Amino acid sequence: MTSPSHPVPKHRAARKVLTVLGPIEPAKVGITSTHEHLLIDFSVVFTEPKEASNRRLMDEDVSLENLGWVRYNWTSNRDNLRILDEDISTWEAQQYFNAGGSTIVDVTSVGLARDPEALARISRQTGLNVVMGAGNYVHMTHDPELENLTVEQIAGQIIHDIDQGVGDTGVRSGIIGEIGCSWPWHDSEKKTLEAAVIAQRETGAPLLIHPGRNERAPIELLEAVDKWGGNLNRTVMGHIERTVYDRCILNELIGMGSYLNFDLFGHESSFYPLAIESHMPADHERIEMVEHVISEGKQGNILLGHDVCSKHRLKTYGGHGFDHILTRIVPRMRARGMSEEVVRLILVDNPTRMLTFD
Repeated sequence: MTSPSHPVPKHRAARKVLTVLGPIEPAKVGITSTHEHLLIDFSVVFTEPKEASNRRLMDEDVSLENLGWVRYNWTSNRDNLRILDEDISTWEAQQYFNAGGSTIVDVTSVGLARDPEALARISRQTGLNVVMGAGNYVHMTHDPELENLTVEQIAGQIIHDIDQGVGDTGVRSGIIGEIGCSWPWHDSEKKTLEAAVIAQRETGAPLLIHPGRNERAPIELLEAVDKWGGNLNRTVMGHIERTVYDRCILNELIGMGSYLNFDLFGHESSFYPLAIESHMPADHERIEMVEHVISEGKQGNILLGHDVCSKHRLKTYGGHGFDHILTRIVPRMRARGMSEEVVRLILVDNPTRMLTFD
């Protein structure tokens, strides 16, 4: 449903990819990382250290002296959860461009300090295509006024971001997401996902979902998208590798037809503070999961990314950076026998198809 105060433009981005600098032809998309955050305030996940001796570390700036502790306890340092320096983010994005990357999908949704005009400046300075997200993150970031909005009104906000631009910036979103969902699924998140589905139907934009940390969560969410009339073939399920470990459940998910985003490459730690009963897979496990999807004949559904959302994963602070997949992961995939045809499919063809408006 379209908000009556913001009429739909006569010419939508049909068969185009919508970047922060405007629509582009699909042929210009090129190598793409499909889940990133160039600028973000991720303070919503901050976890105060329990030990008195570690309390001083939570308010220190990230440095060489505390980096080892920060890498292991990455949600317990306030500075680590804020990527706010545009100059640093521009330099980091430039390293990705220099490595052969063409497009970054920045899914910093409402509640995470989305900055449309800064993304446009980064795009201009680096030469990268930047596709910006729309919609709401998890319920802990929802503005109190959202409770009083109808599903249709929330959908109208998303549609405005796509058709007109965020606020009065004129900078338009080219993907809906990441739409944040928790486990158990919160009522306000059900409302925002249903609104996202309405916006998907209205605009033809792709939809990207952040699932709760339960193996059945992605399936439950896709079933809801389908029930509300969404297009599963235009929907991306994120964070597959930190959510689904059981191959039988993964096979069930594969069969639902959505894109599967293995989007945490480079995030390696034996301790996963956001789900201490679970674990964060290593890159070799991610590669094995990708190979499993290929073995099931669904290589056309695979997307890759890093989900950089904290300082310790940037090169500036000793991390892997946005070029990690291109410079380290793809060579490992090739060494394990992945063909050039499949590599191109995953890095270029799949994201291009996903980002092209229906």
